[in-house]
Amino acid sequence: MSRHAVVREVRPGRPAAGSAALRIDPSVCDGVGICAHLAPDLITVDSWGYPILRPEVLGSAGERRQADAAVAACPRRALRVTS
Repeated sequence: MSRHAVVREVRPGRPAAGSAALRIDPSVCDGVGICAHLAPDLITVDSWGYPILRPEVLGSAGERRQADAAVAACPRRALRVTS
């Protein structure tokens, strides 16, 4: 019997009504990485500098402030907060 690793892509659903989530348009992002510095609790970067977003909704005021700062600083306007 062989064992195979299962790779699953995380695809978050839509945020619940009244909640907010950070989203990215990967076709616009240039991988500058400013967002990860401004929102370290929400965003990490891959080896090329492209962001990897935490899939959960924004749960606290601090997370929302980080998300808003990252959105405002993105030079390509690739980030947005959805509600």
